[in-house]
Amino acid sequence: MSVCDAFSRVQAMPRALAEHLVARTRAFRGASQGSVSVELILTLPLLLWALAATVVFYDGYKTRYHAQMAAQTVADIMSRETDLFTANYIEGLNDVFDFLIDSRFPTRLRVSSVIWDSANERNRLQWSYATRDLSALPEDTFELMQAGDLETLMAEFGEDGSFTFAGSGAQMPVSDLPDRIPPVLPGEALLLVEAFALWEPFAQVGVGQLRFTPVVVVRPRFAPWINFEGQEPVYPEADYEIAWTGSGNEGLPDPTDPTPEPTNPPVANRTYSFDDGVTSGLSRSTITAGGPSGSYLGPFGTETWTTPVTVAVDLQADHATANIAFDLLILDTWDGYANQYILPRGDTFTILMDGVPLSVDPFINYSQAPYDNARVSTGYIGNSTYRVSMTQTRTGNSFAGGGSNDQLWRVTLTIDNAPRTFSLGLSAGVDSAISDESWGLDNLTITASNVGAGTAAPFVANAANLLTADPHNRFRRYSGCPEYRIAAPWLTMTRADLTTGITMQRQASGGTSLSSCPNTGGWGYANASPSLVLNYDNQNVTSTYNGLQIRLNDGNNGYTCDTTLIIRDPNGQWYFNDDYTGWNAGVRMTNPPSGQYVIFIGTYNSGSCNTNLTIDRWTR
Repeated sequence: MSVCDAFSRVQAMPRALAEHLVARTRAFRGASQGSVSVELILTLPLLLWALAATVVFYDGYKTRYHAQMAAQTVADIMSRETDLFTANYIEGLNDVFDFLIDSRFPTRLRVSSVIWDSANERNRLQWSYATRDLSALPEDTFELMQAGDLETLMAEFGEDGSFTFAGSGAQMPVSDLPDRIPPVLPGEALLLVEAFALWEPFAQVGVGQLRFTPVVVVRPRFAPWINFEGQEPVYPEADYEIAWTGSGNEGLPDPTDPTPEPTNPPVANRTYSFDDGVTSGLSRSTITAGGPSGSYLGPFGTETWTTPVTVAVDLQADHATANIAFDLLILDTWDGYANQYILPRGDTFTILMDGVPLSVDPFINYSQAPYDNARVSTGYIGNSTYRVSMTQTRTGNSFAGGGSNDQLWRVTLTIDNAPRTFSLGLSAGVDSAISDESWGLDNLTITASNVGAGTAAPFVANAANLLTADPHNRFRRYSGCPEYRIAAPWLTMTRADLTTGITMQRQASGGTSLSSCPNTGGWGYANASPSLVLNYDNQNVTSTYNGLQIRLNDGNNGYTCDTTLIIRDPNGQWYFNDDYTGWNAGVRMTNPPSGQYVIFIGTYNSGSCNTNLTIDRWTR
């Protein structure tokens, strides 16, 4: 080979090499086979990141969830206290918080008592304490947050910017803290529990250090507020207006509404004095002389529980208002709800319409609160709206011929949009012989007015949800979420009556899970029908040292009848309690407003059982 040929071959080598590399690259790109080791090297970092990120994200969400649940548990424990909080107590609850979240990272608790400043329309601190050297909330926290001045607030926590609990950023409250605090009732303070957890991922996957800050606000269950050891108490305001989140109980007929004036003359007018012996239209004809105004119908007794005395009413017109009035004689030794002498239903008197109760009222043969009170009850029955009122007009020894103290009550019943014909029933729940406990009827009048002007009731219970009647009062019961407009017995009490109080037996029952009834804010089971409507008069008295108490007691610390208690107050606010004393439910209220409190008695587990309902006063 000549020198020229050799030189030419050397010149061609780079070009050949380039062509060879291009060909190999094209072959690699189009090949369906490859080296597992090379593919593993290319994808392994991504797989390892994805695996680590999945574990980190799961750990972060789990920590956040556990922190929220632990904060709620700690807040619930605090809500049951009545004594002074101490530093040791709250520090100990921080240990409980750590245990509940299985803490592997720093945690702190900050507990504050919040009252309402009505002059400036913002929340105000009563006191604040933070664990493990965390800073308490500054006194002007809510003032600064209302003004949107978070920079000044952060500066009050110091200048340290580190991601530790010495840093100002880690100590700051959440930016929407005021919005997480519900309306504070007059004379009360809420407990604000802030929990802090500084979480760090175990691997760097693009998620840095995070602060989890669950916030829980609770109302003390058994006291209007709880003070802190060594701090001068700042007392909540006792009376102010707040913006209620509920709609009130205006859906109930107003018991204070006067009887409307007739729009035209009555078309039906029947009067029974019983002095002439006339009892036509009544199911019973027994007449006794010597009553307070002559002869009266009666006496009758326990037999009327199953067979009421009835009056056939014919208004002679549709869509009219029925106006019924009579004198009710309560004779001899009625015992009200004095449980040692009565049946579970009590010594009560019931007015019925076509066999359905409109009112159930207890009576006792001696003067005792609240039995002497004028009483009222209202509600809806079918398409009608009714109102019953009773006022005591006379009391004394044997003025009606009985052997003990007798009473005379004036009873009025109005039924708007009443059916043209119906049966008025009168029934007693007494358990003794007529010679010992009985009742009578006198001066009965029946008229019809507002003919053709009646309007249908604004609420009608769903007949498809009808259950068996309540065994203690025979009111209709319905399944479903608590519905305050369903008819129930009423009880009238004043603030002064709470000193004596009253106890009655009731059946707790429920088949509807309260978890599906978000307005009540509770758990367990209940029915739609109320057990009682408390018509309460606070007599314009305010006090932060005592108030209204509604509680249940099965006599066995709640083990026989584990109850839940749901109450709707006159402002439309719902109260719930599960365990007040033992497993018995109960609720305390400070400065409760006048009006109607609709009481529902459910059970922790679905079913029914008997318990005693007590309404009285609590005192600090």
